[in-house]
Amino acid sequence: MRWAAQDRIPLKVEGAGLVDCHLYQQPGRVLLHLVNLTGAGYVPMEESVAVGPLQIALKLPDGMGATTATTRVAGESLPVTCVNGWAKLELPALLDHEIIVIE
Repeated sequence: MRWAAQDRIPLKVEGAGLVDCHLYQQPGRVLLHLVNLTGAGYVPMEESVAVGPLQIALKLPDGMGATTATTRVAGESLPVTCVNGWAKLELPALLDHEIIVIE
């Protein structure tokens, strides 16, 4: 996929498990919605299986420098490192879903 897109995909998430990711841009911030699909199949899930840590890197819009990242479900702050227009952070664990706001 990255080869076909000539490595222009603005999001990289690395870690164990199956995670659905959606990246949104709003004025002055970027939102990343993560859904843990690990264990989801054709039968109803009886319990969620946490995955993590997840290493996340996302391409920031031009002119945006990320200084903070907060998780809206867990209510935690995450350290952010900016390198060459990419914000890099680590999500320690993902149980069911999370929204990370990078500003």
